[in-house]
Amino acid sequence: MTHYSLHMRSILRGRTQAHWAVLGVLILLFVAISLVSAQQVTPYSKAGSESASEAESVKQLREDVQALRAEVERLRALVAQGQVVPSHSTPGNNEQTLGSEKSGQSDLTEESKSEPQSLEAPSDTRAAKYVDWRGGKSKISLFDDRVRLSGYGSVRFETNDISSGNAIPSGSGAGFTFRRFVLATDAKPAPRIRIYSEIEYERLHELESEKQTERAIGSSAFKQTIEGNAGGEISVEQAWGQFNFAENHGIRSGVVLVPVGRYNLLHDDDYWDIPRRTLTDRDASVLPVKAAWRDLGAGLVGSFNVGDSGRIDYQGYVLNGAALDFNIEHELVTESGSPGSAELVANSEMQLSSGFFDGSKSATAFAWRTAYSPNLHGEFAFSGYHGKYAPSFVSFREALTTFAYDHKWRWRGFETEGEAVYTSLGNLNDVVLGFGQAVFNSESSTNPSSSAGGLTTTTVEMELANLSRRRYGFWSDFKYHARPGWLKRSFLGRSFEDPQLIPIVRYERVWLNGVTDNVEISSAEDGLNISFTQEDLEQDRITAGVSFRPIQQFAIQAAYERNRRIQGSKLVFPKVDQGATNGLILGMSFAF
Repeated sequence: MTHYSLHMRSILRGRTQAHWAVLGVLILLFVAISLVSAQQVTPYSKAGSESASEAESVKQLREDVQALRAEVERLRALVAQGQVVPSHSTPGNNEQTLGSEKSGQSDLTEESKSEPQSLEAPSDTRAAKYVDWRGGKSKISLFDDRVRLSGYGSVRFETNDISSGNAIPSGSGAGFTFRRFVLATDAKPAPRIRIYSEIEYERLHELESEKQTERAIGSSAFKQTIEGNAGGEISVEQAWGQFNFAENHGIRSGVVLVPVGRYNLLHDDDYWDIPRRTLTDRDASVLPVKAAWRDLGAGLVGSFNVGDSGRIDYQGYVLNGAALDFNIEHELVTESGSPGSAELVANSEMQLSSGFFDGSKSATAFAWRTAYSPNLHGEFAFSGYHGKYAPSFVSFREALTTFAYDHKWRWRGFETEGEAVYTSLGNLNDVVLGFGQAVFNSESSTNPSSSAGGLTTTTVEMELANLSRRRYGFWSDFKYHARPGWLKRSFLGRSFEDPQLIPIVRYERVWLNGVTDNVEISSAEDGLNISFTQEDLEQDRITAGVSFRPIQQFAIQAAYERNRRIQGSKLVFPKVDQGATNGLILGMSFAF
């Protein structure tokens, strides 16, 4: 039994070991077969996976191609409608999206890669980068593109039916006017720093200075002569530096364009399709200072996106501000038959000026502009100005306040652009009295005594440059950008990529309430005798013309204009006594 049992255990032990050996062999075979199967199956599995992935990729590529085709068709439609102007300029310059001008308009230094790289024609909408709207033009680059030179200019020929004996705008019945030539430099020494300047030569032919010194026994003579053409001017139009403390936001300081209305910011002659500036901004200025109105100060400029396609641009400055300035001419008048008696006449011309760049005026003004562009079709903007305009030697503190609204909108080839401005000078009567009294007291204190002991009398006569209690006005342009096929095939448009004919109509109107003039101040027994005249003036102007643009920075213009007096004794512009004037103006503007 025991032997059997031992034998059976031995047999069973042997069989168990054999079973484990067989099981181990089977496991090894299974593993081997699995590995072989894996090696054989994996390629097919990978191929199936890759095939599925490639199918997804092809599907995605097809969707991308379809999206790109749709985008191409959309851009073609925009080009056909005139909303996008093709350009071969270097990509990467995105400072032209208006909003800009929309001077402007904010003229930021940073070139944001996230913004669309659109280059717009002079009539296209821009938001706040006014200085940069000319970005599509062929600027001259220096110092590894850190400094760019550009400029613009214009010439005008004018003839009209103003009767003889009246002063007319150009100085002759039919003559040419060299309107202006402006040179600009735009420097970016570092990524977030920008320095910009503009020097303007307006109606300037020459300016010559000569000094001579003559010496003789017992005497010396000094002579200085300055020669130049009448009406010529050389001036600093802009000169500012800017530091961007964040993307699309910066601080700017220097001589800046006051951001009231759109014309003052976008006043470059090559931008416009009529060769004369508006009544509201220049010829019968509702602005406190006629365009281009600049001032010295500092402020913030910037922009930020709103929604999917909207944009808000802003500018705000603290400024020295506009103030009354004057020129005085002395004249000594004697009366025959009255020995020892004479009259000192002081002729004073008084006007609002903003040229206080020497620190002689406190910074008492603030100006701002906010523009909203819902899309690339246009923008709507509100702006304003508030400050004290009394010079330091008078006691009155009347406020100067201006509000403006402007817009631009484009649909297909049609375009409308306009502006409305309101300005109040407060109680102008008190201003005239205070100013005149200060000038009179100054002149009286220097009166000489006559040889007979009688005091010379003093009379102050003041001429005011269209100063009025309140003034307001508006202008509106309507135009169409035509790109007919025959134009490109003709000698006019041949070899140009996008020549245009732009018919345009402009209507404008101004109201000047309480225009003060003929101010005369003299001494009286009980004090001062002050007299002046006031009247309300109202005028409108309609202009119809056409502009030919072979390229966006060059225009040949022709227009008919009619100025009509509605209220008052004379036209505001031109300053004639006629009820209406008619004129033909031809112009050429250019930029580089």
